[in-house]
Amino acid sequence: MNQQKVLITGGYGCIGAETAKWLVRNSDAFVVICSRNVSPARSERVFHDVDRSRLTFIPADVTDQIQLTEILTSQAVTHVVHLAALQTPDCNAHRDLGLQINLAGTQNVIEAMKASGLPLRRYIFTSSIAVYGPRAAYPAGRVPMLAEPQPVNVYGAWKLAGEQISTFFFEDTGIPTLCLRPGVLFGPGRDAGLTSSPTTAMKCVALGLPYQIPFRSRQDYLYAPDVGAAVGTALLESFDGCGVFTLPSRTLETKEIVATLQQAAGERGIPDQFRITIGEDDVPFICDLDYEPFSEAFPDVPRTPLDQAIHESLEVFLDQVRRGWLTEQEVSR
Repeated sequence: MNQQKVLITGGYGCIGAETAKWLVRNSDAFVVICSRNVSPARSERVFHDVDRSRLTFIPADVTDQIQLTEILTSQAVTHVVHLAALQTPDCNAHRDLGLQINLAGTQNVIEAMKASGLPLRRYIFTSSIAVYGPRAAYPAGRVPMLAEPQPVNVYGAWKLAGEQISTFFFEDTGIPTLCLRPGVLFGPGRDAGLTSSPTTAMKCVALGLPYQIPFRSRQDYLYAPDVGAAVGTALLESFDGCGVFTLPSRTLETKEIVATLQQAAGERGIPDQFRITIGEDDVPFICDLDYEPFSEAFPDVPRTPLDQAIHESLEVFLDQVRRGWLTEQEVSR
């Protein structure tokens, strides 16, 4: 009766995979990984470092509400984490598809949860700091978590709408609901989006390739495994009601990331493989965000020191190179 079974849409993605790994390592929950494309080879690559006996992999498309309902009921799901979405570049290039996946897909997940009739214990919608406007739109100092949203692209607009319809889901059902806003992720699993270039730089060091991070400006950075821990903790720890939270981050300039990466390459014995430079772009993305409300609600979520996070990330990518999983062709896409 108390068995926890978590469904994660977009479960192969960066946050989905790290959340599933955290759950396997820190709880007795069973995890259902849903993705449009499921294969043993992909599961091995993404989850080779955890016990997969409590992981179930099921093909699913968030545009298919009936299919989602069947998965929820057949798997007797107790908790839902909705992550499936196109990133900003794909949303800009394919707006109709982005609308169907990012916004209509979220509504489909909500309607499937309702139609299942299951006594769900928690629903998490993973939003984004893209709901905020450019940094210049807000006063100096820390930007309050509930500062006025001013999305600058359709990705942010659809994430904001997803928060609102998730709130309606809570009002309709009373199921505890959280909307979480991560910032710029780096580390294992990060491979797409406008701000993935610091992670691409780490991969290029592992490969010994030159690479230029295009922007030099400040961003709110989060280590991917810490985000998985944050989502997993928010999923399972006590919480009532409906809440919107910005996740804990560090506001850093690109040069701080690069300097720490250079140090990690030296300590790993591969200083000659560090060939990273920084461009002149100054992106206006939001930063300096207040995340204290989340830390107060969930105080045990880790915040890995930057040097440790980059060392661990570099080690992961070096291992992927050894296994043949990380290649020059992959970082050149």
